[in-house]
Amino acid sequence: MRLIRALRLFSTLAACALLASCNSPGDPGAVLVRSDLGLDFLTGSDTLQAPVPTAAFSPRPRGKPGNHFEGRLSLSASSRDSNMQVVSDLFGRAGEAQLSLHTLPVIGFELVQDGSDLIPVVRGRQVSQHPAWEWVLEAGQVWDEAGDGGWTRASLPFALVQRNANCTHNGLLTFLFKSDGSVSRAAYQVGSETCFYFQADLWGTVDAQYEPGTVENRAGVIRHYRSELAARLPVKEIAALADAYPVVDLARFRLHDPGEVTTYGLVMDGVHYSGGCMTRFGPYPYCQSMVLPSYSLAKTILAGTVYMQLERLYPGIGEALVPDYVPECRGDERWKGVTLQHLLDMGTGNYRSTTNQEDEFFSYDSPMFSEETHAAKIAAACTLFPRVSEPGTDWVYHTSDTYIAGALMNAYLREQLGEQQDIFGDLLVKNVLAPLSFSPAMRSGMRSYDEFAQPFSGYGMFLLPDDIARFALFLLTSEGRVGKEPVLDQGQLMSALQRNPDDPGMRAGSDTLRYNNGMWAANILPAGTCAGDVWLPFMSGYGGISVVLMPNDSVYYVFSDGAHFKWADAAAESNQLKPFCENHHGSVQ
Repeated sequence: MRLIRALRLFSTLAACALLASCNSPGDPGAVLVRSDLGLDFLTGSDTLQAPVPTAAFSPRPRGKPGNHFEGRLSLSASSRDSNMQVVSDLFGRAGEAQLSLHTLPVIGFELVQDGSDLIPVVRGRQVSQHPAWEWVLEAGQVWDEAGDGGWTRASLPFALVQRNANCTHNGLLTFLFKSDGSVSRAAYQVGSETCFYFQADLWGTVDAQYEPGTVENRAGVIRHYRSELAARLPVKEIAALADAYPVVDLARFRLHDPGEVTTYGLVMDGVHYSGGCMTRFGPYPYCQSMVLPSYSLAKTILAGTVYMQLERLYPGIGEALVPDYVPECRGDERWKGVTLQHLLDMGTGNYRSTTNQEDEFFSYDSPMFSEETHAAKIAAACTLFPRVSEPGTDWVYHTSDTYIAGALMNAYLREQLGEQQDIFGDLLVKNVLAPLSFSPAMRSGMRSYDEFAQPFSGYGMFLLPDDIARFALFLLTSEGRVGKEPVLDQGQLMSALQRNPDDPGMRAGSDTLRYNNGMWAANILPAGTCAGDVWLPFMSGYGGISVVLMPNDSVYYVFSDGAHFKWADAAAESNQLKPFCENHHGSVQ
């Protein structure tokens, strides 16, 4: 335990070492003079020659800030001081000059200040005119420093997300301001991502303009942000797990090369134990605001959850036929007899190969992923694969099937309740995400870039760490209830969680894997762990994303981009702390 405390102290001192001076940790009277991104730099014209330590963006609130921010901040595009260093580029994106990957999108956004919190009025994904990047803005901090000459310093976490894709690149922004509208230029830096095929550092400065003014509904913005913070699970460093479980082997939760990992954590006994958020330039100072891509977690969070809501409202919808609701698939023999349930279970009978992921990789070059309109995406999804076997016979993984499932469910909902209905906004957000105070990032998933605005269904959502921790618990321990009221069909949820031996789902490529209602399950723990088999439901996302729901009500998650999907040791260690066969919800069969 003394070693753990020493490590925590060392991390604090290391952060101080990145600054010009720092008093003893925790000293509220510490005088801070920055060596990076100081007053002279932000109010001057020097270029930012290289990325700086993340400590240069780290907040240090102390008392009430001397200036107050409320109004609109506009950031200009700039190629004068915008830089990019490619780390990995599997598909040669950096060579496509028309993408302007080294520049930020132009943006203007309103902010309100609540104490030391600086809150964007619009959070979550924001579509831009940039050919490659879109913004996701999160709340940051404002504070005063002795070296800033009466200015107040602000920093904001943000993400750049790839247009029409789910890769997410995390950044930091900082500037100085005064209440009268004076503002310095803004410095920015991107030094981490969850993206298997493109990794790069971006840094530079952009001109800023601050227009002070009263923000409409400022009280509502602040109220909703406070409610979101209040709903979050208590967070501790993962090292603190040893306080509750002294025998824990923390190394069994650190399963990936640190260079691949955006963040990881364990939820145990209602506490969110975070493994932190690293970048290539130091710890991300807003770890609980780090934006994470869902990739195929959306097959559970969106497609599976929406289906279970519809099944509760309209029993039997799982038997709805594709041609009856998806006109683009109509008149095509390959969709004869294929139901919504077949789509959600990846058992349509339409495929080219049963080799693991071969069909999925083939589809990545199709209009299903490359085109931006619903018409192009659904046309491709309906025609990608030939009929080979009877529906419900063979399992083959296709994101295109989940896209068709989303289109079917949207059409079904509109048939029942009107043409303005939408499965994302009117089912997932209205019935689950809003009442449980999930983040705006999670409520701003990607859609087709046309008036149809079809949710992507099988990928394209964004999450904060607390979102994934609490959504997993919403399924695992709350069993799809908001308060005491179930919003998900209990039978279909129990099947997805492997608590119904009569409906285990489809064999998913091996005897140790299953797939049911958009949820994976694995039986990979050593024989004898419990008297019967232990099937662990889990969500999985492209590049190395795993979220595991365990029978002892714990959740392990890791967001990485090294194409590794390791979590068996983490599950085994969780079992050592709270044995599955003594604390299970029914996934032991």
